[in-house]
Amino acid sequence: MTELANKENKITAAQPIRATTYFWTYHVMKALFKVFKLTLRTHGNQAAWDTGHIFLFNHFARFETFIPQYLIYDRTRLLSRSIASKELFADNMLGRYLKDLGGIPNNADNLMYLVAKDILNNHKLVAFPEGGIVKDRRSIDNAGRYRVYSRSHGERRKHHSGPAVIALAVAIFKSAVREISKDDQHDTLSLWSAELGFKDKQALIDVSEKPTLIIPCNITFYPLRISGNALTRGVQFFFKNVQKRLSEELLIEGNFLLKDTDMDIQIGTPIIVENYWTKFDSALSSVFTTHADLTLNDIFLQTQSSKSWNNLLFRLSYQRNVLKIRDVYMREIYVKLTINIAHIAATIIMQFVNQGKKKVEKQTLHRLIYLVIKALQGHSTLNFHRTLQNPAIYRNLLTTYSQSFDQFLRSAYRANLLSCDESHYIFTDQITLEHDFDSIRYKNPMAVYANEVSPIKAVKEAVITSINATHNEKSAAFASLLIDDEMREYEWDKALFQDQRYQEINQLQRIDEDAAKPFILTPRKPNGECVVLIHGLLSTPAEMYGLAIKLQQLGYMAIGCRLKGHGTSPWDLKQRTWQDWRQSVLQNINIARHYGDKVHLIGFSTGSLLSLLLASEKALNIRSVSACSTPIKLKDRWLPFTKLANGINFLSRPFLSTGGLFAFNESSPEHPNINYHHVPIASVNQLLILIRQTKKQLHQLACPVLLMHADNDPIVDPCSLSVLLRLIKQPLRQHQWVASSRHGILLENSDNCQQSIIDFIKNH
Repeated sequence: MTELANKENKITAAQPIRATTYFWTYHVMKALFKVFKLTLRTHGNQAAWDTGHIFLFNHFARFETFIPQYLIYDRTRLLSRSIASKELFADNMLGRYLKDLGGIPNNADNLMYLVAKDILNNHKLVAFPEGGIVKDRRSIDNAGRYRVYSRSHGERRKHHSGPAVIALAVAIFKSAVREISKDDQHDTLSLWSAELGFKDKQALIDVSEKPTLIIPCNITFYPLRISGNALTRGVQFFFKNVQKRLSEELLIEGNFLLKDTDMDIQIGTPIIVENYWTKFDSALSSVFTTHADLTLNDIFLQTQSSKSWNNLLFRLSYQRNVLKIRDVYMREIYVKLTINIAHIAATIIMQFVNQGKKKVEKQTLHRLIYLVIKALQGHSTLNFHRTLQNPAIYRNLLTTYSQSFDQFLRSAYRANLLSCDESHYIFTDQITLEHDFDSIRYKNPMAVYANEVSPIKAVKEAVITSINATHNEKSAAFASLLIDDEMREYEWDKALFQDQRYQEINQLQRIDEDAAKPFILTPRKPNGECVVLIHGLLSTPAEMYGLAIKLQQLGYMAIGCRLKGHGTSPWDLKQRTWQDWRQSVLQNINIARHYGDKVHLIGFSTGSLLSLLLASEKALNIRSVSACSTPIKLKDRWLPFTKLANGINFLSRPFLSTGGLFAFNESSPEHPNINYHHVPIASVNQLLILIRQTKKQLHQLACPVLLMHADNDPIVDPCSLSVLLRLIKQPLRQHQWVASSRHGILLENSDNCQQSIIDFIKNH
């Protein structure tokens, strides 16, 4: 069999992959990622790196060519081949390096045989089925078919089917091995296993029992910057009249490397190739694969040469399934895009432009982007950039400055796609201009973003629906989106601190899962008033739940606010500031406004400080504030050393995995199921700052105030109440002493204090 193969079919052995070249390339790339601050993230089924055989990627930038092989080696320590254009394999340093790294030219003799042999021997195969860099990101033509622009042909063409051809050939060969093993054709199996490099025929049979897996993957870069960088400036300085193509690639790809860029790689659903080869197809192929004179090379060339395979039905069946597989993996590649705010903004703007509009109100565009984000979050199969997963980032579109959106605007302004006045974004004529393949990335990045996301129909549908719908930002429906953000923010914050380095302290916490989450309680018969309840330091919204139920039963909308850093991990709280806590309360006040103009605040301990602070801001027009156990003065004897300890922690943090020399202090909370057992020193320092800030603003309080304090509070000095009475000038103030030697009087309803708060709110 082998002799016949060598006589009738010239088989040129592929150059062996050099492990040493792989090793040093991997470590150089790893170092470059750190130097260039290119953040590489992989998402999806990580086991696919081990189980997959053929890995397929989209292609947008030149340097990403090496990324797949880097990732495969990083995750598995296995070597891989990569099929590339024959032009790259000239007899020079680059060509020799690529061959050492496992590259194989797309015109290699008996390419199918060589690659299939590698796959069967557990070498991974990497390919870019778009067949080249797709700079315009346009993958769908006007007829809705998958097509990409080919520079060499000067027109749009189909994606390459080579990976499908290879995968199906391997699958059919495996089927042949299984059939032959059943028929006890041991001589054939022995010859095949020897030729393919297996130790014996059983090893070949074992490999053939496993399915052939194609792993489609998507690479998404964000953001796409078009500003000059050190690389472009350096080349332009030394070389005049730089070629347009080179200049564009240095501009775009230099920004990827030299400026903070995220490179998200989504691992798609594995494609089991054997599922595309039916029993009927197998019957057609078995006649030939079991033929005594058939060589291995014949088997792997079955669709490429009519001399080897003369059966028309088989070839037609083979080609039909190849095209099916190609369409499946191309769709999977494109829908695995990591969606970011630029994709959504660009799609909205292009929709307006297509409608003939010349401008859009700034607030309208911001609201539409937010609404589209929220609509898309309902699609569990979509992938979002981290900036669209964290409400603390994208929610800023509605109120303040959004850094991620501003990045998109800067590129649009620089490319002269947008201009603006005080209240509008104005679309320029540049948006609709056609640009050549080698200039579109910097002349119209908006079109690139819109093209990239166009294969995902849900995005366009959400954009059209949001534009055509009537939205009332003061409605309960809009409030439900903001409430959903509160829940998502909790889950996001919690996930950030699940790494192993946080577990030693995390595992010592005993907070109930439900206790940690923010909540909203809707009454059956709303009275048009809303109460925001704010818990204390180290605690959770559950601290306020009992009182919230009573308020709900009386017709009040009750919102349990979660302060940033709470209910997740002490490590999370360690990095939060009092401004973060203030923002948490402000967000919940904003939610409350959707249910009525009358908003009351109830705060306990640190929450009472925050309620007093925000109630003193007249623009918020708070109806009343109930402040319970307000910590103006604390009893902790170590408190004077907090600032010093916090400073020591700041200096020692880079050298200690614990986050500082005195990062945490253990505690024994009164209510261990809702409170942290470790107190971050940094958060105590933030509390002291908050106390000072609140005291400065108390004279501005204009709403009715109820002050409540335990007469024998073990944590907060009862003299705090006297200080508050002296600083608050509001005549409509009340105070009440609660007979208790506990701090958590509100949760425990000591001395029926909850009813006192309810009566106070009802009267105001």
